Amino acid sequence: MGNTLMLLEAAMAEVVLSVAFRYQPNDEVHKLLVEFREMINYCIEQAVKQGITSYYRLRKSVYEEFKRRWPNYATHYCHSACRIATSILRSWRRRGREPRAKKLFMRLDPQLYRFYGDRVRITVAPRQFLWLNLIVGEYQARFVDAWKRGELKVGEITVNEHYVVVPFRKRVDLENPQDWVALDINESNVSATATDGGQFVIDLSEVRRVHHAYFEIRRKIQRKFHDKPKLKRKLLEKYSKRERNRIRDLLHKASRLIVNMTKGKGIVLENLNGIRKRIHYGRKLNRRLHSWPFHKLQFFIHYKANLNGQPVEYVNPAYTSRTCPRGVLKYDYCLNVTGNV
Repeated sequence: MGNTLMLLEAAMAEVVLSVAFRYQPNDEVHKLLVEFREMINYCIEQAVKQGITSYYRLRKSVYEEFKRRWPNYATHYCHSACRIATSILRSWRRRGREPRAKKLFMRLDPQLYRFYGDRVRITVAPRQFLWLNLIVGEYQARFVDAWKRGELKVGEITVNEHYVVVPFRKRVDLENPQDWVALDINESNVSATATDGGQFVIDLSEVRRVHHAYFEIRRKIQRKFHDKPKLKRKLLEKYSKRERNRIRDLLHKASRLIVNMTKGKGIVLENLNGIRKRIHYGRKLNRRLHSWPFHKLQFFIHYKANLNGQPVEYVNPAYTSRTCPRGVLKYDYCLNVTGNV
C-alpha cells in the first residue's frame, strides 16, 4: 500500500500559472507599496552590513528592530521583506548589480491576504485591512471559476502599482503516457511526429512577417527622427510594445492549438539552451534567428500541456533535423492576424 501511494505521488506534479489582474489603485495602496520597499531596503542594508546570506538568519537578526521601526504593520511583512531581500542579494552577487529595491511591489504570503475572486483583502495590521477591487476579464474569469470549483489553489501574490499577480496552482497527473509527440520548432513552422505515426505541421510564417514589418518600421523611425531623440525613443517603445503583443498573441494561439492536437500524449521538445550563441551563419540569418522567440513558444507549450495533464520532456537537438517529419496526416494551420501593420 505504501509503495502504491509513493508511485501515485511521483506521477503527480504541481503546475503553477501566474495570472495578472488589473485593480483600482488608491493612495493607501501606494503608501503600503512605498513602505514595503523601505522594509526591503532596510533588510538588504542589514544583510550587507552583517554579511548575512541566509533568509532565516536575516529574519532573526532584524526581527526586533523591524517591529520597532514599523509598529503599525503585521510582523509577517518582515518575513516577506527578508525573502525578497535575500533574493535581491543573490542576484547582486551573481551579476554585480546594486543591492537595492527600486520598483514598487510587494509579495504577500497567504497569511497576509485573502483572495475572493473579484477582490483581494490585504492585512495591514491585526484587524486592519486594505481591499483591492480586481478587474476580471474573460481570461481571468476562467481561472477564477476553476478556483471556485476547487480545481485550483492560490499561492503568494505579487502586487505592484497596476496589477495583482495571482499564482494559480493545480495538481495534475503527469504519468508517462502510451504515446508521445516530438515537436521540431523551425523558423517558419512547427512540425510534429507522434509515435503512433501521426504528423502535422503548423505554419508560423506570420510570426516572421510581423517581426520583419516592425523591423522596417523601427528602421524608418530611426532615420526620420534621428535629430529628435526623445520623440524617436517614444515611437520606438510604442511600436516595440505593439510587436511584442502581436507576437505573444500568435504564440499563444499556436501553443494552444498544439496542445489541443496532441491531447492525451506526452510532448518532446528540443533543449534550445544556448542556441543563439551557437548560431554563426551570417549577419542577416543571425538577425532573423536572434529575434525568433524559441523559448517563449516552448514555455507556452510546456505550461499549457502540463495544465492539460501532458508531460513534457527535453532532448538534445543534435542531428534531430535529419528525421524531420514530412506530410503524412499533415494539417496546415495558418495564424491569420486581422489588420495591417
